Amino acid sequence: METVNFYLAKFSNLNIGPEILFGLLVVISLFLFGLSLGRTRALVSLLAVYVAYVLRVIFPYFSELKKIAPNFSGAYIVSIAVFFVFYILAFFILNRTLIKRRLTMSEFSIFWIAFISFLQLGIFVSIVLNLVPANERIIFPEYLSGYFAGQKALFFWLTAPVVVLLLMRREKGSRKSKQD
Repeated sequence: METVNFYLAKFSNLNIGPEILFGLLVVISLFLFGLSLGRTRALVSLLAVYVAYVLRVIFPYFSELKKIAPNFSGAYIVSIAVFFVFYILAFFILNRTLIKRRLTMSEFSIFWIAFISFLQLGIFVSIVLNLVPANERIIFPEYLSGYFAGQKALFFWLTAPVVVLLLMRREKGSRKSKQD
C-alpha cells in the first residue's frame, strides 16, 4: 500500500493543466475511434480526409453561406463545419463503394492501424488549426502550435500518411517474398 501511495504522491505533483488533460482525452478518444473503425475502414477514413480537404479548398459557396448569416463573425467555424460535412459524406460514399474492397489493410498489424489513426488525428488537428485564426486558438497549447499550425505543419501531416502507406506496402511485399 505504501508503494501505491508513493506513486500517487508523485503523480499529484505533476501539475497537469486542464488543456493537457483535455488534449489527452481527445487523443485517446480518437485513437480508440480509429481502432474501432477496423483495418479497412481506417484506410477509407484516411482517404475521406483527403477528399474532404480538397473539396473544402475548392468549395465555391462560402460567400453565399456568409449572406445567410451576415452578422456571424466566425467564418472559420463555417469552414470547419463544411470540412467535416465533406468528410462524413466522403467516408460514407467510399465505405459503400467498391473502393472498400480494394483498400484493405487486413494483412497489417494493429501497430500500423494505430499509427495510421494517429496520423489521421494529426491531419484533423492541423486542418482545424489552420482554419482557426491565430488569435482564436486560446484552448490549444502554444508550445504545440508549431507542430500543427502553419503551412509546413499541414504539409507534413498531409504527406506523412502517404509515406507510411508506402512503407507498409514495401514491408508487406518483403514478407510475401520471404514466405515464398
